[in-house]
Parts: sequence; structure tokens; C-alpha cells
Amino acid sequence: MAYFRGFDHLPAFMSLFDPGWWNRMLDATNSGHASPEALILMAAMFGTFFSLIAVGLMVKSRARPGEIKPTTWITQPGEIRALVETALTQRSKVRVSFVRDDPGARSTDATILAASAGRGIELEMTSLVRANPTWVGKLVACDFRLRLDPHKDLHSFYNFVSPIIAVNKAGDNFIHMTVDWPHRLELEQKRAFLRVEPPRSCILELELWHESTIKNIRGRFGDPTTWGRPLLRLDHKLETPDIEMRNISGGGLRLELQHEAYRINHRLLEPGSRFITRMLLAEPEADQPLEFHLALRLQNTYGDPQAMGLVAMGFRIMSFAVPGDTPGEVLSWKPAASGVPALDDWAFRRHLAIYRQRGE
Repeated sequence: MAYFRGFDHLPAFMSLFDPGWWNRMLDATNSGHASPEALILMAAMFGTFFSLIAVGLMVKSRARPGEIKPTTWITQPGEIRALVETALTQRSKVRVSFVRDDPGARSTDATILAASAGRGIELEMTSLVRANPTWVGKLVACDFRLRLDPHKDLHSFYNFVSPIIAVNKAGDNFIHMTVDWPHRLELEQKRAFLRVEPPRSCILELELWHESTIKNIRGRFGDPTTWGRPLLRLDHKLETPDIEMRNISGGGLRLELQHEAYRINHRLLEPGSRFITRMLLAEPEADQPLEFHLALRLQNTYGDPQAMGLVAMGFRIMSFAVPGDTPGEVLSWKPAASGVPALDDWAFRRHLAIYRQRGE
């Protein structure tokens, strides 16, 4: 029967499991007289071996590393739609900037007016932005953040790059720009406050007072001129300043002290101690820097205070000052239970600038 012709050598194949067959084949091979069955089986074994190698190489060549999606990519259409619609509902601020084919371009803020997979995302910007018809077709990077859980002060940061498909002027005050619907979103960072490591050039001034020293000289917390000499001050003239900013966010900051500066003031630098800091931060997007007065609580000390080198200290922002509203009070203090909004925005802008500068 023709159906069973493919099994003509089944007995020879089954002989592989017979120890006596292997001895006979070995004897025949040593004597130079291999049997036909042995030749067929050897050919089948080598053929199977090379076939498995070929299949393995084919699978490996198709599974290219470049095709593996990073875990931070969001590509499911339904998830992308839900996040964009959430940004529309929360009226999230969108930071828009041309990708690096136009190095001189600056970023600007926008809000989402409408969003649909068929028509794209319509953004509204101030008329101070000089709209240009040549923008159509250019790529823009859009960064936004969402508070997905209303019960937690936690933001998620997203980014996407899309081409501009339309630019229109809406009256005298606004510009409407439509970008194509993104094929993916990139999750940048997820934490209560975005923490950045600002360049030294962004920290123009930094002064730190201990709360007890202000009280001891009968200083008023609403008037910085009564605080006396700061405990530590950033001096840009020194190659290795006594104190420097390591990172900062809307909810806290980390400072680094040279060992000698820490040794001199170590009795005041105990966890749980409270401090006042004044910072002047550069704002490249604006014509003038931003000034902050913050009340801090020392949370942790990092490194070995007994060893030479740097000592890092982590601070939590307890309250922040705004211009005073009563006579004689320069500052009015407000609790920072939800962080410092202006400082959080500053950190967000620095994060985007660093993100684009690194080409990520």
C-alpha cells in the first residue's frame, strides 16, 4: 500500500534502541563495511541535526532586538485613547516643542481642545506664539502629566511625537494647532513629584538658615532681613562650594555638603531639625529668575559623616512663602501638603529641557 511506503525503514529506525545493533554497526564501520541501514540512519541523523540548526538561525534572525518594545511604551489604541481623553478632561497642560531639527525653537504651553483618533489632537496656544503655515508637516514633541488616582498626589508623565497637520488663528488671542494622533505614548516617570538634577548654572543663589538661630536673634519669619547670617551659602566663586544642590522637586530637595562644612555645623544638622532656605533659580524660558523661600525638615543624612568626602542631606518641604498681605510682613507662609506648585512646574520644565538635550 502506497500510504505506508514512508514507513519502509521503520524497523531500521527501531533498531536504534537495540544495543546489539550499535555493536554490529561499530564493528562494520571499523572493518570498512558499513551496512545500507546504517548509512541511511546516519544520513537521517545528520539531516535532522542540520535542519534544527537552520530553524534556530531562522528564528533568531526574525527576533531582532530592535523589534522588542520597551516597557515604557504604550501602544494599545484603547489605552492611548483613554489617557488622551483623561488629559482633555483634566485640562492638563501640554508642553509643545519642535524636535531637534529646529534647535532655535523654544517650547510653549498648550491645552487640549478636542481629541479623536480620526481627526487628531487639537491644541490651543496663546497668540504670542507666532504661527507659521510652514509648520505643517513638522514634528513636535508633546509632554503632559496626569493625576490618575484622585486620592493620591501622584502624577504620571507622558510624551509623544507627532507631525503637525493644521495651524489656524482663532481670533486675536489664540492659535489652534492640530497634531496627528499618536501611535504610541512613552511613560517618562511616575512619582509624587518629579525630581530633577538641575545643572549648577540653574542654581543662582542658595542660602540655608537653622530655624533656632532665627528665633534666638528674635528674627521674624515674615521678614528675611531679620534672619541674620545664613548657616550655609552657595558660593560660585569656589571650585568646591561648601553646599550644593544635588536634586530638587516640588516636595523636597537634596543638598550636598563638603565634609568640613558638615563637621563645623553637625550639631545643627540632626534629622528632624527645621531650616529655612532661600533659592534663586534660573528660568531660561523667562527674562528673570524665580525666587523661593521654603521651610524644610531634615529627613535623612546619607554617607558617613565621620569619613572625608561629601555628606548628602534629604529635606522635605513643609511650607513655602508668598508675598505678604499684611503691613510689615514681607512673606506669608503656606503649608506645602501638596508640594510647591511653582517649584513643581520649574522642575517639570527643567526635566523636559534635560530630556531633549540628551536626545532621549
